[in-house]
Amino acid sequence: MGIFHAFTLPSATKENKRKLKEVVLEENIKRTKLFALIVIVFEALLIVMHLPKGINLYVGLYVVLFSIAAIYLFSLYMMRKKQVSIRYRMLLVHMIVFLFLTWGTMITLFDQLHYGHVMAFVVNYMCVSTLFLANGKHYLLFAIPNVLFLYVGLPFFQTSADMLSGHYTNLTVFIFFCWLASQLLYKGFAVNFYNKLLLTEMNEALEAQIAQNEGMNEQLKKQAMQDELTGVPNRRGFQSYIRAALIDDAERKLSVFLLDVDAFKSYNDHYGHLRGDEVLRLIAQSVYQDTAIPSDGWARYGGEEFVLAVFDRSADELVQLAEAIRQAVKKLHMEHAYSPAADKVTVSMGIYSAVISSWEQLPDFLGQADEALYEAKRSGRNTVVQRKEPSESFA
Repeated sequence: MGIFHAFTLPSATKENKRKLKEVVLEENIKRTKLFALIVIVFEALLIVMHLPKGINLYVGLYVVLFSIAAIYLFSLYMMRKKQVSIRYRMLLVHMIVFLFLTWGTMITLFDQLHYGHVMAFVVNYMCVSTLFLANGKHYLLFAIPNVLFLYVGLPFFQTSADMLSGHYTNLTVFIFFCWLASQLLYKGFAVNFYNKLLLTEMNEALEAQIAQNEGMNEQLKKQAMQDELTGVPNRRGFQSYIRAALIDDAERKLSVFLLDVDAFKSYNDHYGHLRGDEVLRLIAQSVYQDTAIPSDGWARYGGEEFVLAVFDRSADELVQLAEAIRQAVKKLHMEHAYSPAADKVTVSMGIYSAVISSWEQLPDFLGQADEALYEAKRSGRNTVVQRKEPSESFA
């Protein structure tokens, strides 16, 4: 089983087998192009060396191989230019290999009349076996006809029985080991290709998984910074917005609004928590949709409180924005019969404005805005208190 395993390829999908076929073809084209160029140079030298002695059969065979190599290179160029299919390009490559072996077989047979050696066939067969990548079926298609042609033709050109016997023995052993080397080389190339393909597929799958994980992490991060009930940012998201806005440590004017739903506990006690949740959802969305505020700067701070941060606004702009928020809530027309401020749901706001240079100052701003909010509540609710100077009572 171990011996047979050395010649078997790992299982692969039809698509991967097709890719291997294309890669093997491209590799064989590169190798045979280089080989054809070398053949042209050597045959040209041999022709020049033998021409002074006159034209003979060997010169003719050199010219034939020279011409075959040249025609092959030209055919490759035309096929690539016209984008000929892989099937015909593969046929051309197999044809040049077959003709190269046939040429070596003919030279070897004629050599029996003069030298008696089989060097031409041995060199050609070894070159084909070690340089050309071919699976078992393709290898046999261009090798067996030439081997049979040589074996059948040898007795007609070699008259010495002892030399003929030696040729058959040596050639058989040589051909077997060339075939063995060829198949091991092909398997090594194929296994290496499949391993690279597998590694590529694994890397792509890993990259896809990483991208998916990053997407999930981004989604989780977004969810962690979003208030589940209202759909607007939560306190963590609000803090992240301030931190990002002050990342350059440049001094900016920050105005913090703290907004509280008036008599929200009474609303929940009399209308129920489900309707109370709906009030919070409607306020969160209507304020965001009806006023020109940054989406990340508007957040649910906790319970029935909301927070808003805006940068670089004048005092008049802050008054206008606060009134726009009050009107956005008022337009909802949500009944609140148990509010001391009005018969509809209303809000109170505290605003604090000052210069900020670091997000670490945010707690001070929130504390000052909270002081302003409580002042608005003490003033009868449904009102706005804006503060520019820090409260002495806030620690």
